[in-house]
Amino acid sequence: MFSMLPEANGKKLLDVGCGIGTISLELEKKGFRVTGVDFSEVGIDKCLEKGLNAILSDVDKDGLKFPDKSFDVVWAGDVIEHVFDPIFLLEEIARVLKDDGILLLTVPNNFSLRSRATIALLGRSIQSGIYRKLRQCKHHTFFSWELLTYMLDHSQFFIERYYSIVDRSRHRKASVTSNTLIGKWFGRVFAIGARKLC
Repeated sequence: MFSMLPEANGKKLLDVGCGIGTISLELEKKGFRVTGVDFSEVGIDKCLEKGLNAILSDVDKDGLKFPDKSFDVVWAGDVIEHVFDPIFLLEEIARVLKDDGILLLTVPNNFSLRSRATIALLGRSIQSGIYRKLRQCKHHTFFSWELLTYMLDHSQFFIERYYSIVDRSRHRKASVTSNTLIGKWFGRVFAIGARKLC
């Protein structure tokens, strides 16, 4: 997703769901002035240890605790599937983005042919694998291309750039496609670069 970033030039970037700050640190190295938010105290403590600007916040409960039009870019990698109301978070992101600001996000494609075949042939739910492995299910929304584009449109975002990571096989490296039809049916992850509509 780094390829979708605009020129940094000291732009203000909000990393929503910053975790322990791994991505935030890389974004700072690229020249962005980064602020991270996360609900995990452990994650925020790790960010602060690294010298990052990071704030503890439960976005489901409190939204984004920043004034309107505070940021040039918002990074939300693998985040919106974890919140209870993705449209609320996307509206909050639109609110804190400056006019013409950019949102970069990734979400899993839960309705690829592979996922559908697993459901149809094995009778397993979308969350079955992660629950069996970790005994927890943290995804609250299951995304298809249709649902993702609906939520972005509803929240006043226009998709400018898109790609999807496609699994090829266990022995070959995953490929990337910008073809939405291939991504919709075979993609594992959607990566979006969207601009806030003024």
